[in-house]
Amino acid sequence: MKQTVCIIALLIGYIATVAAQKESTEISIRGRVLTEDRQPVEFANIALLTPDSTFIQGTCSRSDGSFELTLAMPGDYLLQISSIGYKTLCRPCRAGNIGNTDNITVTGDWILEADAVLLDETVVTATRPVFKLKSGRLETKVQQTLLASLNNANDVLKHIPGLRSSEEEGYTVFGKGTPIIYIDNRLLQDNTELERLSAADIEKVELITNPGAEYDATVKAVVRIRTVRGRNDGFGGNLRAGITQRRRTSHNEQINVNYQKKGLSLLGMLYTNYQNTKRLQDVRYQIPSDVQWDVNNHVRLINKGLLAGGKASVSYDFNPKHSLGASYEFHRTPDFHLSDNSEYTVREDGDLTDRTAHSSQSLQQDSKHQLNAYYQGSIRQLQINFTADLVHGRSYNHQEAQEESRAEGTRDISSFNHAKNRLYAAKLILTHPLWNGELKAGADYTFIRRKDNFLNLQDILPNTDSRIDENKSAAFAEYSLPLGKISLLAGLRFEHAVSDYWEQGEYVPGQSRTYNDWCPNLSIDFPIGKAQASLSYTAKTNRPSFFQLRSTLSYNNRFIYEGGNPLLTPETNHDLQLTTLYKWFQFGLNYQYRRNAIAFMTKEYEENPDVVIFTTGNFKRMQYLTASVHLSPTISLWKPELGIYFAQPFFKVTNQGTTRSMNRSSVYIFLQNSLRLPGKWILSLDADYQSEGNFGAMLQRSYWGVDAGIRKTFFSKKLTLSLQANDLWNSRYGCFMLFGPRLTYTKDANPDSRSFSVNVSYRFNAAGKVYKGKHASEEDLRRL
Repeated sequence: MKQTVCIIALLIGYIATVAAQKESTEISIRGRVLTEDRQPVEFANIALLTPDSTFIQGTCSRSDGSFELTLAMPGDYLLQISSIGYKTLCRPCRAGNIGNTDNITVTGDWILEADAVLLDETVVTATRPVFKLKSGRLETKVQQTLLASLNNANDVLKHIPGLRSSEEEGYTVFGKGTPIIYIDNRLLQDNTELERLSAADIEKVELITNPGAEYDATVKAVVRIRTVRGRNDGFGGNLRAGITQRRRTSHNEQINVNYQKKGLSLLGMLYTNYQNTKRLQDVRYQIPSDVQWDVNNHVRLINKGLLAGGKASVSYDFNPKHSLGASYEFHRTPDFHLSDNSEYTVREDGDLTDRTAHSSQSLQQDSKHQLNAYYQGSIRQLQINFTADLVHGRSYNHQEAQEESRAEGTRDISSFNHAKNRLYAAKLILTHPLWNGELKAGADYTFIRRKDNFLNLQDILPNTDSRIDENKSAAFAEYSLPLGKISLLAGLRFEHAVSDYWEQGEYVPGQSRTYNDWCPNLSIDFPIGKAQASLSYTAKTNRPSFFQLRSTLSYNNRFIYEGGNPLLTPETNHDLQLTTLYKWFQFGLNYQYRRNAIAFMTKEYEENPDVVIFTTGNFKRMQYLTASVHLSPTISLWKPELGIYFAQPFFKVTNQGTTRSMNRSSVYIFLQNSLRLPGKWILSLDADYQSEGNFGAMLQRSYWGVDAGIRKTFFSKKLTLSLQANDLWNSRYGCFMLFGPRLTYTKDANPDSRSFSVNVSYRFNAAGKVYKGKHASEEDLRRL
């Protein structure tokens, strides 16, 4: 903690010194660019001109529409503001008036009008590009596009180039893995919240595939969802409800309310989500021991239960320079039940030796409470962003299992698992102009404590009582510099982490770790003719999650247990990426080298050599080469999107005494279609195909699927109705093989992927302001 305080003090002192040196000579011109409905305009072009229209300097507006120019001499100028799709504005500006002691000229709000030309009863309106590439960040515009007519944020993210969604894995970024997701500045910890965010409330989505020094060393990709918020005072909100029919029925409900008056903003939300799913799968385990075990298992899995939660926030903008706020979130799973009914046969060296009926019932309960507080402000040209988090959570899992074996008799297994999490985090970010660019620097501190207690009444599985304490402090600096049409970004992050491990109250040195990681990043944006291009490099550290580090075991059957690996060490990722964008055509090329890679493996259970443990381990290296093409033209009333993604892995595993190359390449193709119908109905028809290929230690079998939907808004877009059918042919099978040192595992799954859903939402009055607080430690929150 002392190290972090010192780092913060040095950063404040350095930037304050730079600010003091500039204060005596520089004059600031500030303002804000808004649309006619007072929405901020980002990336508007601001040009400072002499009275005879000679260009002096320029800049772009920020995400909140604000801008700032600095100049050395007072005088009379012209300020010109333009943006694609809007009429250009130009007005005189006198900077550095006599008596203005702080040398700040405020030009107020600039309201841009939509640029429409009337030609013989036909209105031609200029439109802004749907996609934009800047500093390695791909921005997709949602507001005032077909994407805004979709049902929720889940549907929108399925249309973001490079982002994939699946029932099993959630969201993954092609070639990168699982991203962290923000809604505005708030980190998402439960992806079901995406179902509760209306697509009409989304302004844009940013995909960052090579996150810089500002983010934790373990963050490999970031998705930022920016929402549309009203500026009018008063009361508003929206109501949403949906029902989904798979093999079983699920439903969700939500209410959002907000109140805004001048600088005060109050937001509140409550939701419930009842899930009820059934999955069927056939599993085969091939286990070499003194004999060759071959176990075939037919499984029926049922998950059902209620998820509920809510959030509330209060914030106050004292003036355009200072904002303060706090939020509280809670999540509760009161009674989530998982049932497993299986029938499996056991063969020993090819001969049938046993038939077993297995049934288990699990009760999972968890709760989480999170407090967040923030301050955002500016002192002249110095921008300050401070945030703090407090998280308390606990989970409980009670499993009752029974096996009836013809050869082994009846066996009962009762287990109880309690886990508690605690997190404290604080983060400070300072931003200041430096020379012709911008310096961003900061520091953060995080403390995490996780306790795990596992009890098995029959002593079949080992009882454990473990605790992990992790202290992490970090500092970073990032500098961006525009050079004409070329812009550079360079950053460096240092993290010092100490992880202490206790078992049964005793400190275990062999499982305790100290990490010191340096993570550089570098990117350059440049034009290639009329196309935009970005070349970037990052080095990241991927630390194992607390679930992967757990010392507890769970019981699958008498041959298979699942557990963590407290001896896991972090992996290092080196990532080189090239991205190009020209209008509606995108191309990407990426090479990734993972040293000490964390991946699936199996190991022998010390108490019984016939038992195999599913777990994860460290591998010397893993490499990936990926390429992607994405096309999204607009053809009259039809908007198609075509994506082609190619992946070539380079990886080897040991499988039953031999070395197996996992180098089979794969191709993923999708085609999405949106069609405007008479009566303002919108029809969508989507299809995708995944070829067979290797992913780590897995061989993924091919699959395909088709989705269809229709949607419409009523009453001036206040009421939205959406009908959706997913996986019409129930063809997205989850079939794969896993190869471990002690096991070959094959699963042919028939997931509950075919579904029919109806969603209705009603919006009333303004949407209110965005809560501005960020989270202090993004990846650590996700690791919990």
